[in-house]
Amino acid sequence: MQLNSYLSAVAYDLDRATQLADDATRDVARRLVTVLEPGLRMAMVQLLSDAAAQLTSELSGPVVTIRMDGREPVWHVVSPESHEGSHAQTDAAGDDEGTARVTVRLPEVVKRRAENLAQAAGQSLNTWIIHALRRATTTDKTPTSSSRRITGWA
Repeated sequence: MQLNSYLSAVAYDLDRATQLADDATRDVARRLVTVLEPGLRMAMVQLLSDAAAQLTSELSGPVVTIRMDGREPVWHVVSPESHEGSHAQTDAAGDDEGTARVTVRLPEVVKRRAENLAQAAGQSLNTWIIHALRRATTTDKTPTSSSRRITGWA
């Protein structure tokens, strides 16, 4: 999903709002748009992520997530049929009691290593982190694996 058109609309609206201002004020407004763009982009992605979580909770079936492709968010929908077999395994483990959002700040090097390991396992980073946390917090040290994509925030 291209966010540039939405960011351009904000810049346009700010430009229109400052049309009657002097040149110095209009120049400051143009520079503010440039400085605010990353924050606006992040807020839009957070909005889309929250909307995806809301949709998932209300649909009772498909799992809707937002993935990043470079700087652009991409909608991803997983139907229940594609992960039915592993759903029973997750329920049997007794730890599918819903989700909680946690924000974790990782050193960039650690994040890259985790992303590489997740990719090698054919999982999203979030799923890989969930499995790593489950392994670290379970008393039964038998390995767990699932093809079910679990989404959320880490």
